[in-house]
Amino acid sequence: MSQPAVHLVYFQHDLRIDDQPCLYAAVQSGFPVIGVYLLPKLEQAKTSWGWQKMGPYRTQFLMESLANLKSDLHALQIPFMVFTDEIASVAARLSQSYQIVHVHASVEPGSEEQQHLDQFLLALHQPPLTLYHDKPLLHPDAYPWLLTDLPLRYTDARIRIEQRIVVKPCLPPLPPASPIQTSNDDWQRFLEAHPPMPLFIKGGSKEAKMHLQDYFFGVKAILTYKETRNELDGFSNSSKLSPALSLGLLSPRWIYWQLKEVEATLKKNQSTYWLWFELLWRDYFYYLHLKAKDRFFMLTGMMNRQIPWQQHHKSIEAVLNGTTGYPLVDANLKELFTTGWMSNRGRQNVASFLSKILNLDWRWGASLFEHYLIDYDASSNYGNWQYVSGVGVDPREDRIFNISLQAKKYDPLGTYVKKWLPALKAIPAPLIYQPWRMTALEMALYQCQLPQQYPWPIVDDARVQLR
Repeated sequence: MSQPAVHLVYFQHDLRIDDQPCLYAAVQSGFPVIGVYLLPKLEQAKTSWGWQKMGPYRTQFLMESLANLKSDLHALQIPFMVFTDEIASVAARLSQSYQIVHVHASVEPGSEEQQHLDQFLLALHQPPLTLYHDKPLLHPDAYPWLLTDLPLRYTDARIRIEQRIVVKPCLPPLPPASPIQTSNDDWQRFLEAHPPMPLFIKGGSKEAKMHLQDYFFGVKAILTYKETRNELDGFSNSSKLSPALSLGLLSPRWIYWQLKEVEATLKKNQSTYWLWFELLWRDYFYYLHLKAKDRFFMLTGMMNRQIPWQQHHKSIEAVLNGTTGYPLVDANLKELFTTGWMSNRGRQNVASFLSKILNLDWRWGASLFEHYLIDYDASSNYGNWQYVSGVGVDPREDRIFNISLQAKKYDPLGTYVKKWLPALKAIPAPLIYQPWRMTALEMALYQCQLPQQYPWPIVDDARVQLR
């Protein structure tokens, strides 16, 4: 009995059924459809820095998102198979059950993702492939210069885009596909290898839709996004849409058109504009990554800057333990290590401190974020680290954040610092931002002896303030 001819959707960072162009085109073909997700072995292998690319928080978020997608595709009569085996073995297993006549996949800017797809196609004996620009909000059909003549300044790109904004409408809902039998995959093996753990935000497109609905139309926190987005703590102070975007649980187009609905029915203000502004930043790094290719991960960065980076063991150990002696930095690191999350303002401060004050190789910090952050996106993460560290497309490459002033501005009462550094809970603001300035009497009064209960600063305070 011959295998049934099918169209295969190669899922990557597009784990949803709504407004999913690969899936939509496959179903429209009239052939039975199967979905496949390959968990790259490289994600589980240790990096040269000593940790896995994908840490436990990212893994849990991915598991929940894949489980949601399995359920949604099952309702559409589309088998969805998750594999952890080697690519050649996966292709052989699929070929025993199906005749794969076409593959649909999203464009990925990373070379590793491109290599995995190429290897998969080769192992399947090169069926026809159709690629779709699914990750960005703006399609290059409307802005061809995004691929050919992208400015090396975000502001220049944004101004050109805003002269003529074109965002494609979302695709209509999918009808059920032609039924077809599923094949065995590695899903249970994957689940058994990764015991579930709690996350501050759940994975899956269903949860992502519910969160967007509440943030936009429930608590309406979108209307104050610009004023609250730099706060260090709290759930609704920022959109928290980046985890959904990182795995494509929502398309950026879906978010954009929901934002337009907010502006039409509630209010159009600087906050709604600012979320659009952030979506464009995400697009910019996506297209910059496509343009730069592997240069996006090189030590000298996009601007080819030669900086004498250091790899001091003492500095590395202090960062990994959250014991740099600078409360704002340590609190942000503790939150990251405990939850897989850090605010945007926290990320900027930590990246600036690690790269500009400790002079650690910026790629080390970017890789640390890659391991922990549940909303990790290669283009945005490495693009932002280049931007902050001074090797990226940033006209102000010598900008350095003053950590103590940042703490006073964004955590004026020390509430965030005390949450993550309980040893400092009795120290009042503003002294909590610079505990090393306490006298012996103050240490006794506030029950915090340095360095027994909190370390001395890893670098001299005067050096940080002057810079």
